[in-house]
Amino acid sequence: MSREPNEEHLSAELEERMDRHREEQGGGPPPTGQGNVVASAFAPGKVILLGEHAVVFGHPAIAGPLEQGVKVQLEQSERGGIQIDGCDEVSSLARAVRRCLHEFRLTDLKVSSSGDLPRSVGLGSSAAFAVALVRACAAATGLMMRPQGLLDRAFEFEREFHGTPSGVDHNVAFERKLLRFVKGQRGQQIFLPKPLQALVWVVSSRGSTREHVGSIASLAQENPERVERIFQFIRGLTDGAVEALEAGRYDEVGRAMDENHRCLQELGLSTSELDAACERLRSLGCLGAKLTGAGGGGAVVALTEDAGAVMQKLDVDPAHLFVARWAPTN
Repeated sequence: MSREPNEEHLSAELEERMDRHREEQGGGPPPTGQGNVVASAFAPGKVILLGEHAVVFGHPAIAGPLEQGVKVQLEQSERGGIQIDGCDEVSSLARAVRRCLHEFRLTDLKVSSSGDLPRSVGLGSSAAFAVALVRACAAATGLMMRPQGLLDRAFEFEREFHGTPSGVDHNVAFERKLLRFVKGQRGQQIFLPKPLQALVWVVSSRGSTREHVGSIASLAQENPERVERIFQFIRGLTDGAVEALEAGRYDEVGRAMDENHRCLQELGLSTSELDAACERLRSLGCLGAKLTGAGGGGAVVALTEDAGAVMQKLDVDPAHLFVARWAPTN
C-alpha cells in the first residue's frame, strides 16, 4: 500500500480539501446527526487463512472479514475537548485517537467504541477500530475522501500498536472482502464460485503482535536462509490456494492451511494448545486448520463446509467461536 512521502504535506492537502468542501456546503460546523451523535461507523475483524508473518516480508497472504467487528461513535461533548470512553487518557491509544481527530480538525467530541470482536487474539481488533474511527471522522466532517486516503490514515493509526504491520488487517477491514494481499499494495479480491465458510476458535490469550513480528525479524537476521526458505514455501502455498479458491477446490485450500500451520510451528509461533485445537477441528471433518494471526496463543481457523455442525460437536464456550461466511462472487 503506497503512502504519501510527506505527512505534513498530506495533512495540509486534507485541510485544503476540507475547507473547500465546507465552502461548497455553505460553511458551518460538521453535521450533528441525531441527538448528540455526530457520526458513527463500523468495521469488521479479519481472519488470515494463509500467509501471516510472511506477509510482513513482502509475500502474499489470504485474509477475509469476520461478521464481528467494532463500531466507533462520535458524540458532542458537554465538557469540551476530546474524551475517550473507557481509555486511559495518557495511553498510546488515547494519543492516537487525539491525533486522528486533530488531523480531521475535530474537537469537543466524546469517542466511544463497542462490538463483539475480542481483543488481542489475532482477529484484527485494532485495525477494525482504526478503520471505523477514520470513517466516522470523515463522516463527521462531511468530507468524501478517496479510499486510499482513508486506508493511509487507518494504517498510520495501526502503527501505533503493531510497530511494522503489513497492512493486511486494515485492508480487509476497509474492503470487507476475501483478499489476496501483498504489503505495499491494495488487496485484490478473490472471486469465489461457491460459498465458503471458516470457523474461528479463540483458544487462549496471546502476547503482543509487535513482539511476535519482532521475534521473526530477529530470527530472519540470525538465520536468513532458513526463514526465507520457509517463507518461499508459504508463498507457494498461498498462490496455489488463490487458484484453488477461485476454482472451488476448497479441499486443496484446507491442505495448504495444514502445511502453513506446520511452517508456523517450525518458526516457533504455535503452542501445544493451538496444535491440539487444530487436530480437534481436523478430526471433526474440517478441510484444514491452522493458527491465525501472530501466534504464541490466540486463535485457530478451520475451513469447513458446515461451520454450524462443527460448532455443535465442539465442547467449547460459544463466545469463543466465530464464523466467517463468504458468498459466491460473480
